[in-house]
Amino acid sequence: MDIMKQAAALKGQLIDFALSPLLARELNEAFEQSAPVGLADGEAAASMIIDHFVLQRRLASGDTVIDRFLRAHPRLSPQEREMILGWRDVVEGIFEVQDKDRDAVILFNLIDELTYRVRSNMGESAFRPIEKGMSLICRLVPIGEDWLVSANISLFPADARNQLLTQAAEFGLRNPKLVFRNPDKLATARRILAEQRDVFIDLYGAEYIVVLGEDVAPRYDAFMRACMDRAQPGNTSLLPGYTLPDDILGAETVAIHFNQETGISFYLEFALLQELFANPSLINRRRYRETLTSYLRGDDISPAAIRLLTEPDPDNAGIVFGKLLKKKNFSWPEHGESLLRRYKARYFDEPQLPTTVPVSGTMAAHLRK
Repeated sequence: MDIMKQAAALKGQLIDFALSPLLARELNEAFEQSAPVGLADGEAAASMIIDHFVLQRRLASGDTVIDRFLRAHPRLSPQEREMILGWRDVVEGIFEVQDKDRDAVILFNLIDELTYRVRSNMGESAFRPIEKGMSLICRLVPIGEDWLVSANISLFPADARNQLLTQAAEFGLRNPKLVFRNPDKLATARRILAEQRDVFIDLYGAEYIVVLGEDVAPRYDAFMRACMDRAQPGNTSLLPGYTLPDDILGAETVAIHFNQETGISFYLEFALLQELFANPSLINRRRYRETLTSYLRGDDISPAAIRLLTEPDPDNAGIVFGKLLKKKNFSWPEHGESLLRRYKARYFDEPQLPTTVPVSGTMAAHLRK
Protein backbone atom coordinates (compact mmCIF):
# COMPACT_ATOMS: atom_id res chain seq x y z
CA MET A 1 0.00 0.00 0.00
CA ASP A 2 1.18 3.56 -0.77
CA ILE A 3 2.59 5.19 2.36
CA MET A 4 0.12 8.09 2.21
CA LYS A 5 -2.88 5.77 1.87
CA GLN A 6 -1.51 3.68 4.71
CA ALA A 7 -1.10 6.80 6.89
CA ALA A 8 -4.63 7.97 6.08
CA ALA A 9 -6.11 4.59 7.00
CA LEU A 10 -4.17 4.30 10.26
CA LYS A 11 -4.89 7.86 11.34
CA GLY A 12 -8.60 7.32 10.69
CA GLN A 13 -8.60 4.18 12.84
CA LEU A 14 -6.68 5.96 15.58
CA ILE A 15 -9.09 8.91 15.61
CA ASP A 16 -12.13 6.59 15.69
CA PHE A 17 -10.59 4.75 18.64
CA ALA A 18 -9.94 8.03 20.51
CA LEU A 19 -13.53 9.23 19.89
CA SER A 20 -15.08 5.97 21.09
CA PRO A 21 -17.21 5.88 24.29
CA LEU A 22 -14.31 4.12 26.00
CA LEU A 23 -12.35 7.40 26.12
CA ALA A 24 -15.22 9.91 26.12
CA ARG A 25 -14.71 11.09 29.72
CA GLU A 26 -10.99 11.71 29.28
CA LEU A 27 -11.53 13.46 25.94
CA ASN A 28 -14.07 15.79 27.59
CA GLU A 29 -11.49 16.56 30.28
CA ALA A 30 -8.93 17.36 27.58
CA PHE A 31 -11.30 19.92 26.04
CA GLU A 32 -12.08 21.45 29.44
CA GLN A 33 -8.40 21.80 30.32
CA SER A 34 -7.13 23.03 26.96
CA ALA A 35 -6.27 26.68 26.54
CA PRO A 36 -7.44 28.42 23.35
CA VAL A 37 -5.09 27.64 20.47
CA GLY A 38 -4.01 31.19 19.71
CA LEU A 39 -5.27 32.53 16.40
CA ALA A 40 -6.51 29.16 15.12
CA ASP A 41 -10.21 29.24 14.20
CA GLY A 42 -12.81 27.17 16.02
CA GLU A 43 -12.76 24.08 13.80
CA ALA A 44 -8.96 24.01 13.57
CA ALA A 45 -8.57 24.62 17.32
CA ALA A 46 -10.90 21.71 18.12
CA SER A 47 -9.00 19.52 15.65
CA MET A 48 -5.70 20.40 17.36
CA ILE A 49 -7.08 19.55 20.81
CA ILE A 50 -8.26 16.16 19.55
CA ASP A 51 -4.94 15.57 17.78
CA HIS A 52 -2.99 16.37 20.96
CA PHE A 53 -5.28 14.03 22.92
CA VAL A 54 -4.70 11.22 20.44
CA LEU A 55 -0.93 11.56 20.08
CA GLN A 56 0.45 13.13 23.25
CA ARG A 57 -1.85 13.44 26.26
CA ARG A 58 -1.17 11.24 29.27
CA LEU A 59 -4.35 9.51 30.40
CA ALA A 60 -5.26 8.98 34.04
CA SER A 61 -3.64 5.53 33.90
CA GLY A 62 -0.34 7.05 32.78
CA ASP A 63 -0.41 5.62 29.26
CA THR A 64 -1.58 7.28 26.03
CA VAL A 65 -4.23 6.71 23.37
CA ILE A 66 -1.49 5.34 21.11
CA ASP A 67 -0.45 2.84 23.79
CA ARG A 68 -4.02 1.60 24.17
CA PHE A 69 -4.64 1.49 20.41
CA LEU A 70 -1.58 -0.66 19.84
CA ARG A 71 -2.61 -3.06 22.61
CA ALA A 72 -6.09 -3.29 21.08
CA HIS A 73 -4.67 -4.02 17.59
CA PRO A 74 -1.97 -6.69 18.07
CA ARG A 75 -2.13 -7.77 14.42
CA LEU A 76 -0.74 -4.53 13.01
CA SER A 77 2.40 -5.06 10.94
CA PRO A 78 5.79 -3.91 12.29
CA GLN A 79 5.77 -1.12 9.68
CA GLU A 80 2.34 0.09 10.81
CA ARG A 81 3.33 0.02 14.48
CA GLU A 82 6.53 1.92 13.71
CA MET A 83 4.58 4.59 11.80
CA ILE A 84 2.10 5.11 14.63
CA LEU A 85 4.82 5.23 17.29
CA GLY A 86 6.65 7.82 15.17
CA TRP A 87 3.61 10.10 15.37
CA ARG A 88 4.41 10.81 19.00
CA ASP A 89 7.09 13.15 17.61
CA VAL A 90 4.75 16.08 16.94
CA VAL A 91 5.81 19.48 15.60
CA GLU A 92 3.53 22.32 16.66
CA GLY A 93 4.21 25.51 14.84
CA ILE A 94 3.37 28.72 13.06
CA PHE A 95 4.70 28.31 9.55
CA GLU A 96 5.53 30.50 6.56
CA VAL A 97 5.03 28.99 3.12
CA GLN A 98 8.35 29.15 1.32
CA ASP A 99 7.49 27.12 -1.78
CA LYS A 100 5.49 24.30 -3.31
CA ASP A 101 7.08 21.04 -4.47
CA ARG A 102 4.72 18.79 -6.43
CA ASP A 103 2.37 17.29 -3.81
CA ALA A 104 4.17 18.99 -0.91
CA VAL A 105 4.72 22.46 0.54
CA ILE A 106 7.96 23.76 2.03
CA LEU A 107 7.26 25.39 5.39
CA PHE A 108 9.50 27.46 7.67
CA ASN A 109 8.54 27.23 11.33
CA LEU A 110 8.71 30.64 13.03
CA ILE A 111 9.02 28.97 16.45
CA ASP A 112 11.92 26.53 15.99
CA GLU A 113 13.25 28.18 12.80
CA LEU A 114 13.55 24.87 10.96
CA THR A 115 12.26 24.00 7.48
CA TYR A 116 9.85 21.11 6.80
CA ARG A 117 8.72 19.42 3.59
CA VAL A 118 5.06 18.71 4.29
CA ARG A 119 2.48 16.46 2.65
CA SER A 120 -1.21 15.77 3.30
CA ASN A 121 -3.11 12.48 3.26
CA MET A 122 -5.72 14.36 1.20
CA GLY A 123 -3.19 14.74 -1.56
CA GLU A 124 -2.23 17.79 -3.59
CA SER A 125 -5.75 19.23 -3.38
CA ALA A 126 -5.23 20.07 0.30
CA PHE A 127 -2.64 22.70 -0.65
CA ARG A 128 -4.46 24.38 -3.55
CA PRO A 129 -5.55 27.43 -1.49
CA ILE A 130 -2.01 27.88 -0.18
CA GLU A 131 0.35 30.35 -1.87
CA LYS A 132 3.97 31.30 -1.26
CA GLY A 133 4.26 33.96 1.45
CA MET A 134 1.11 32.90 3.30
CA SER A 135 1.26 31.57 6.86
CA LEU A 136 -0.49 28.73 8.62
CA ILE A 137 -0.89 27.19 12.07
CA CYS A 138 -0.88 23.41 12.16
CA ARG A 139 0.60 20.25 13.65
CA LEU A 140 2.95 17.88 11.81
CA VAL A 141 4.05 14.27 12.33
CA PRO A 142 6.83 12.38 10.54
CA ILE A 143 6.15 10.21 7.51
CA GLY A 144 9.22 8.71 5.92
CA GLU A 145 11.66 11.55 5.22
CA ASP A 146 8.83 14.11 5.05
CA TRP A 147 6.18 15.45 7.42
CA LEU A 148 2.42 14.95 7.40
CA VAL A 149 -0.29 17.46 8.35
CA SER A 150 -1.90 15.94 11.45
CA ALA A 151 -4.78 18.32 12.22
CA ASN A 152 -6.82 20.97 10.46
CA ILE A 153 -4.89 23.95 9.10
CA SER A 154 -5.57 27.61 9.96
CA LEU A 155 -4.47 29.65 6.93
CA PHE A 156 -3.49 33.35 7.01
CA PRO A 157 -2.63 35.89 4.30
CA ALA A 158 0.91 37.24 3.92
CA ASP A 159 -0.02 40.56 5.58
CA ALA A 160 -0.73 38.74 8.89
CA ARG A 161 2.99 38.01 9.31
CA ASN A 162 3.65 40.54 12.10
CA GLN A 163 0.76 39.26 14.18
CA LEU A 164 1.94 35.69 13.72
CA LEU A 165 5.55 36.59 14.60
CA THR A 166 4.30 37.97 17.91
CA GLN A 167 2.30 34.82 18.59
CA ALA A 168 5.28 32.63 17.64
CA ALA A 169 7.43 34.47 20.20
CA GLU A 170 4.76 33.99 22.89
CA PHE A 171 4.42 30.28 22.08
CA GLY A 172 8.18 29.82 22.25
CA LEU A 173 8.52 31.59 25.60
CA ARG A 174 5.66 29.58 27.13
CA ASN A 175 6.83 26.30 25.59
CA PRO A 176 10.64 26.20 25.26
CA LYS A 177 10.38 22.57 24.17
CA LEU A 178 8.93 23.77 20.84
CA VAL A 179 11.95 26.02 20.26
CA PHE A 180 14.51 23.43 21.31
CA ARG A 181 13.57 20.99 18.57
CA ASN A 182 16.26 23.03 16.85
CA PRO A 183 19.58 21.66 18.22
CA ASP A 184 21.38 24.92 17.45
CA LYS A 185 18.87 26.82 19.60
CA LEU A 186 19.38 24.38 22.46
CA ALA A 187 23.18 24.62 22.21
CA THR A 188 22.95 28.43 22.25
CA ALA A 189 20.65 28.38 25.28
CA ARG A 190 22.98 26.06 27.20
CA ARG A 191 25.94 28.30 26.41
CA ILE A 192 24.01 31.34 27.66
CA LEU A 193 23.03 29.43 30.82
CA ALA A 194 26.66 28.54 31.54
CA GLU A 195 27.67 32.20 31.19
CA GLN A 196 24.79 33.38 33.38
CA ARG A 197 25.61 30.80 36.04
CA ASP A 198 29.18 32.14 36.20
CA VAL A 199 27.73 35.65 36.63
CA PHE A 200 25.43 34.50 39.44
CA ILE A 201 28.22 32.74 41.33
CA ASP A 202 30.61 35.69 40.84
CA LEU A 203 27.92 38.01 42.19
CA TYR A 204 26.65 35.94 45.13
CA GLY A 205 29.39 33.40 45.82
CA ALA A 206 27.22 30.28 45.45
CA GLU A 207 24.64 28.71 43.15
CA TYR A 208 21.83 29.79 45.48
CA ILE A 209 21.13 32.44 48.10
CA VAL A 210 18.34 32.74 50.65
CA VAL A 211 16.85 36.21 51.11
CA LEU A 212 13.76 37.93 52.47
CA GLY A 213 10.87 38.07 50.03
CA GLU A 214 11.16 41.86 49.85
CA ASP A 215 14.80 41.51 48.77
CA VAL A 216 14.15 39.18 45.81
CA ALA A 217 13.46 41.93 43.26
CA PRO A 218 16.62 43.99 43.95
CA ARG A 219 18.77 40.82 44.01
CA TYR A 220 17.27 39.67 40.72
CA ASP A 221 17.73 43.16 39.23
CA ALA A 222 21.39 43.09 40.24
CA PHE A 223 21.84 39.70 38.56
CA MET A 224 20.13 40.84 35.36
CA ARG A 225 22.27 43.99 35.28
CA ALA A 226 25.43 41.92 35.79
CA CYS A 227 24.40 39.64 32.89
CA MET A 228 23.83 42.68 30.69
CA ASP A 229 27.19 44.18 31.67
CA ARG A 230 28.95 40.94 30.77
CA ALA A 231 27.21 40.68 27.40
CA GLN A 232 27.52 44.39 26.55
CA PRO A 233 30.02 46.21 28.79
CA GLY A 234 29.02 49.80 29.42
CA ASN A 235 25.40 49.28 28.37
CA THR A 236 23.24 51.58 30.53
CA SER A 237 19.86 50.85 28.93
CA LEU A 238 16.89 49.84 31.07
CA LEU A 239 16.51 46.21 32.09
CA PRO A 240 13.84 44.21 30.24
CA GLY A 241 10.48 44.62 31.93
CA TYR A 242 9.29 41.79 34.17
CA THR A 243 6.97 41.30 37.13
CA LEU A 244 7.68 38.83 39.91
CA PRO A 245 4.62 37.02 41.34
CA ASP A 246 3.13 38.41 44.54
CA ASP A 247 3.62 35.11 46.40
CA ILE A 248 7.39 35.44 45.91
CA LEU A 249 7.52 39.05 47.02
CA GLY A 250 5.27 38.31 50.03
CA ALA A 251 7.14 35.23 51.26
CA GLU A 252 9.14 35.41 54.49
CA THR A 253 12.19 33.91 52.77
CA VAL A 254 13.00 32.81 49.23
CA ALA A 255 15.89 30.80 47.82
CA ILE A 256 17.10 32.18 44.49
CA HIS A 257 18.73 29.21 42.80
CA PHE A 258 20.61 29.14 39.53
CA ASN A 259 19.96 25.63 38.26
CA GLN A 260 22.61 24.76 35.69
CA GLU A 261 20.06 22.85 33.57
CA THR A 262 17.18 25.32 33.55
CA GLY A 263 18.22 28.72 34.94
CA ILE A 264 16.78 30.83 37.75
CA SER A 265 14.27 29.22 40.14
CA PHE A 266 12.60 30.61 43.27
CA TYR A 267 11.79 28.41 46.29
CA LEU A 268 9.46 29.94 48.86
CA GLU A 269 9.91 29.62 52.66
CA PHE A 270 13.26 27.95 52.09
CA ALA A 271 14.82 29.11 55.36
CA LEU A 272 11.97 27.44 57.26
CA LEU A 273 12.89 24.10 55.69
CA GLN A 274 16.59 24.68 56.34
CA GLU A 275 15.67 24.92 60.03
CA LEU A 276 13.73 21.66 59.74
CA PHE A 277 16.60 19.71 58.18
CA ALA A 278 18.98 21.08 60.81
CA ASN A 279 16.57 20.06 63.60
CA PRO A 280 14.38 17.08 62.48
CA SER A 281 12.19 17.26 65.59
CA LEU A 282 10.49 20.31 64.02
CA ILE A 283 8.65 17.94 61.67
CA ASN A 284 6.15 17.52 64.50
CA ARG A 285 5.07 21.14 63.99
CA ARG A 286 2.30 21.63 61.45
CA ARG A 287 3.82 24.52 59.51
CA TYR A 288 7.10 22.72 58.89
CA ARG A 289 5.34 19.48 57.94
CA GLU A 290 2.92 21.19 55.53
CA THR A 291 5.66 23.25 53.88
CA LEU A 292 7.81 20.17 53.25
CA THR A 293 4.77 18.29 51.92
CA SER A 294 4.11 21.11 49.46
CA TYR A 295 7.71 20.84 48.24
CA LEU A 296 7.45 17.08 47.82
CA ARG A 297 4.03 16.99 46.17
CA GLY A 298 4.15 20.32 44.32
CA ASP A 299 4.36 19.70 40.58
CA ASP A 300 6.02 23.08 40.00
CA ILE A 301 8.85 22.55 42.51
CA SER A 302 11.94 20.93 41.04
CA PRO A 303 13.64 18.01 42.79
CA ALA A 304 16.69 20.32 42.79
CA ALA A 305 15.08 22.26 45.67
CA ILE A 306 14.86 19.15 47.84
CA ARG A 307 18.41 18.12 46.94
CA LEU A 308 19.67 21.51 48.15
CA LEU A 309 17.93 20.93 51.47
CA THR A 310 19.15 17.35 51.96
CA GLU A 311 22.78 17.74 50.86
CA PRO A 312 24.12 19.38 54.08
CA ASP A 313 23.06 16.45 56.32
CA PRO A 314 21.73 13.30 54.56
CA ASP A 315 21.25 11.53 57.91
CA ASN A 316 18.94 14.27 59.16
CA ALA A 317 17.15 14.17 55.81
CA GLY A 318 16.43 10.48 56.35
CA ILE A 319 14.96 11.21 59.78
CA VAL A 320 12.79 14.05 58.44
CA PHE A 321 11.33 12.09 55.53
CA GLY A 322 10.98 8.95 57.63
CA LYS A 323 8.78 10.85 60.06
CA LEU A 324 6.90 12.70 57.29
CA LEU A 325 6.10 9.48 55.41
CA LYS A 326 5.80 7.31 58.53
CA LYS A 327 8.47 4.94 57.23
CA LYS A 328 10.84 3.33 59.69
CA ASN A 329 14.48 2.96 58.68
CA PHE A 330 14.11 5.47 55.84
CA SER A 331 17.56 6.45 54.61
CA TRP A 332 18.02 9.45 52.33
CA PRO A 333 21.19 8.09 50.64
CA GLU A 334 19.44 4.76 50.02
CA HIS A 335 15.85 5.79 49.34
CA GLY A 336 15.97 9.51 48.47
CA GLU A 337 16.40 9.21 44.70
CA SER A 338 13.53 6.74 44.30
CA LEU A 339 11.36 9.04 46.44
CA LEU A 340 12.07 11.96 44.13
CA ARG A 341 11.39 9.85 41.04
CA ARG A 342 8.05 8.83 42.51
CA TYR A 343 6.83 12.30 43.41
CA LYS A 344 8.64 14.28 40.71
CA ALA A 345 8.22 11.88 37.81
CA ARG A 346 7.77 14.53 35.12
CA TYR A 347 11.21 15.98 35.89
CA PHE A 348 12.77 12.59 35.10
CA ASP A 349 10.64 11.59 32.10
CA GLU A 350 12.57 13.86 29.75
CA PRO A 351 15.55 16.25 29.89
CA GLN A 352 14.95 19.54 31.67
CA LEU A 353 15.30 22.44 29.25
CA PRO A 354 16.65 25.97 29.71
CA THR A 355 14.11 28.66 30.52
CA THR A 356 16.25 31.11 28.55
CA VAL A 357 14.98 31.02 24.96
CA PRO A 358 17.26 32.51 22.27
CA VAL A 359 15.58 34.28 19.36
CA SER A 360 16.78 35.09 15.87
CA GLY A 361 17.78 38.56 14.73
CA THR A 362 14.53 38.83 12.77
CA MET A 363 12.43 37.92 15.79
CA ALA A 364 14.41 40.22 18.10
CA ALA A 365 13.95 43.16 15.71
CA HIS A 366 10.22 42.45 15.52
CA LEU A 367 9.86 42.30 19.31
CA ARG A 368 11.80 45.55 19.77
CA LYS A 369 9.25 47.27 17.54
